[in-house]
Amino acid sequence: MPLWIWLTAIIAGATGQFVDALAGMGFGAFSGSVMLAGGLAPTLVILTVSLTKIGSGLVSGLAHWRFGNVRWTWVAPLAISSIGGGIIGGLLLTHLPASASRVWVPALLIMMGLLILRRFLLPGLSIRRVGGASQNLELSARPSSWQRIGSSLMNMPSAFRLGGIGLAAGALNSLSGAYGPFATSSVILAQGGHPRFAVGTVNLVEIFAATATSVTLLSQINRADFPWELPAALMIGAVFTVPLGAYLARHLPEKIVGIGVGLILIVINAWALGKVIL
Repeated sequence: MPLWIWLTAIIAGATGQFVDALAGMGFGAFSGSVMLAGGLAPTLVILTVSLTKIGSGLVSGLAHWRFGNVRWTWVAPLAISSIGGGIIGGLLLTHLPASASRVWVPALLIMMGLLILRRFLLPGLSIRRVGGASQNLELSARPSSWQRIGSSLMNMPSAFRLGGIGLAAGALNSLSGAYGPFATSSVILAQGGHPRFAVGTVNLVEIFAATATSVTLLSQINRADFPWELPAALMIGAVFTVPLGAYLARHLPEKIVGIGVGLILIVINAWALGKVIL
């Protein structure tokens, strides 16, 4: 592999993993876009990203565990369903046109980013009641369709909510290389709490989705022709920036992390969608 490809892969891995460790998303979208621009086939790109995520995800997961960003009760339902989704998506990838997921996946993720920004920028109006208790009021007295859907989801058992998120995110990982954007944003919206718990847990669980995707795709291609040095270069870059991203996710205020997640989600996927449309 030429030296410039090595350097590009190392830089892409370092930058993408820093964003991923901080916001729970961005590694697959960023590094995958660089490799697609370099002319690699989508199946090879997704396989390369997934193989790299196994190693970098282990380092990232341990870092987030060290800083207390992992909710262990969320891990099992997310991990088990992500494995199933990764296998299903990997099998579908070999039978779908390469352009099929390049439009609707970024569009869906942009919508998720807008919902997250709405949550952290327009949380509602806070008033003081006579008894001294504070209560959040919705901006509209009549709930919208999205609010009714969100209320229904919140009334579901946590394991079912997380299982559905993991299944969809695992499939998306195999079809587009993007696990974190959908999983992190969905867990934030469905589970609530400080975004760092969604970020840390998703970083840990992504190992299972990446493994399922990798095993499935490796069974569908000629492994002798696969450039194994490419995921190695991505991983070299990724391991250097994980601790800093996990540290910042632990210590930055909730609103800043939440808004950052939404903005990163919108920018990355607007770029990906623009490349397809333009």
